[in-house]
Amino acid sequence: MSKDLNGIDLESMGNFAAAAKADKGVAEVKFVAKSTWKGGARCDATISEFYSNGQVASRPGRVFTLPMDEPPPMGGHDAHPNPGEMLAAAICGCLTAGIAANAALFGTELDSIEVEAAVDWNLLGVLGIDREVPCGASGVHYTVTLKGKGSPEQLRRSKETLDRKSAILNSLLKPIPVSSSTVIVE
Repeated sequence: MSKDLNGIDLESMGNFAAAAKADKGVAEVKFVAKSTWKGGARCDATISEFYSNGQVASRPGRVFTLPMDEPPPMGGHDAHPNPGEMLAAAICGCLTAGIAANAALFGTELDSIEVEAAVDWNLLGVLGIDREVPCGASGVHYTVTLKGKGSPEQLRRSKETLDRKSAILNSLLKPIPVSSSTVIVE
């Protein structure tokens, strides 16, 4: 197997899979984000460390900042993507990376991947207009366009594997426990 195909570091993936097979705790990962309010509907979400087996697994100095806002109908100024758009982007990112990785693992060279995701919302519940309408997304649809050196069946296999294994899609499809806490600063 090639060390790098479609820009995917197969050696690192293989090393992580081998470590997780030897110690299942390695596969227990946690990604953390923290937001800071910037006034109005704006915030900056900062992402730095991630964890594997309870230990910091990210490289030193890793920091990403994702600014967010809401469009004017939701009280914002539309200066940045809103959290719902970030959800659509997370779906796109997960599918794109996963399809590239699957194609590499299957030995299929890709020329391009385009993913378009649409997340539908009915905001009547969020706005407090209709309490019968759930506060959340009402549907997701995505389209994947692939071009590569493999047969249509090989390309389709890379995408269809992700239909079943996408961590982001599965997080939306399966109920997951959610907990919260509040800290009041005086």
